[in-house]
Amino acid sequence: MTVKERILQLLEKRGWTKYKLAKEAGMYPTTVYDWYNEKNFTPDRESIDSVCLAFEITRAEFYCGLDENQLTADQTALLELYERVPENKRKIVTDLMQSLAE
Repeated sequence: MTVKERILQLLEKRGWTKYKLAKEAGMYPTTVYDWYNEKNFTPDRESIDSVCLAFEITRAEFYCGLDENQLTADQTALLELYERVPENKRKIVTDLMQSLAE
């Protein structure tokens, strides 16, 4: 699931519109609309953080749909480490995890 698909899922779950999300997240409505119109922008990290605040969920819940309170200590530590990996090296981490999971 992409970031934009996850946002749509959360919108549907709460019965919110894109306009309501923008207002709750403190963003201009055009910012949210531009994620889904012909401009097809992708939300940046700051926008995702604002979306998480609006939905009252953690980043972990956003990215994996899990309640952070249900994560094991190892899962939490892994997510925290992943957040510290530079963006340009994250594919290496995900490729390694995929390889180990097979």
